[in-house]
Amino acid sequence: MPELPIHSASGREAPGYSLERRLARLKDLPAEHWRIGLKGLRERSVQETLRLTGAAELAKDSGSPIVEGALQALSLIETTASSGKEIELGLIREVHRLSIPASGGEIRTAELSPQFQNARILSARFIESRLQNLLDWLHGDSGRGMFPAERMALWFPRFLEIAPFERGNFRTAHLFLTFFSCADGYPPVSLTFEEAEAVRGEVERAFLFDTGPLVERFSKSLSRALDAIESASGEAG
Repeated sequence: MPELPIHSASGREAPGYSLERRLARLKDLPAEHWRIGLKGLRERSVQETLRLTGAAELAKDSGSPIVEGALQALSLIETTASSGKEIELGLIREVHRLSIPASGGEIRTAELSPQFQNARILSARFIESRLQNLLDWLHGDSGRGMFPAERMALWFPRFLEIAPFERGNFRTAHLFLTFFSCADGYPPVSLTFEEAEAVRGEVERAFLFDTGPLVERFSKSLSRALDAIESASGEAG
């Protein structure tokens, strides 16, 4: 897997540096300020995850099992990242089980047809080894040295191409974006339903190792998360 630089190819400052400065300033905010902002971000992440995966109506019911399950999955991801632990296969299966009711978190044994152009869906017999290779790379020295948006841009399309589950791969991959933000001290992140068409095209480009557009997309997601923390001051006050 190629390593992506945090520096802009044009010589201008890449988004990562300005986001890191914003995060450093926000860390001085009172705990109550963060508590309110994080609560809203978690709810938004789950709502957008469900909207993006065809469950928009279910997302409106905050007490439904599917919303509760996704919130539990997100909490598990956030706790794991914040404690400095790595993503493991068992965690992926548990997140999938919580966010996809009645799935059992079982790795698929059947072959799947690709849902994206340029995707080469992995044969079921190679899923666990290829997924472990992806995790080893992301948690190795090269992966850890990358900006969160860059790690997301490698994780997201590769997970969708491996497609370890018969269904719910997009939902699982999307929830795990928060792992890479929280691992570096950022708040939970999410894409939005309005971005769905553009994200599809960017994912398809990433299958061909053009991950630049996805890096920009996820940088904007990080910026939105910081916006939410900043705007929580009114509620905290």
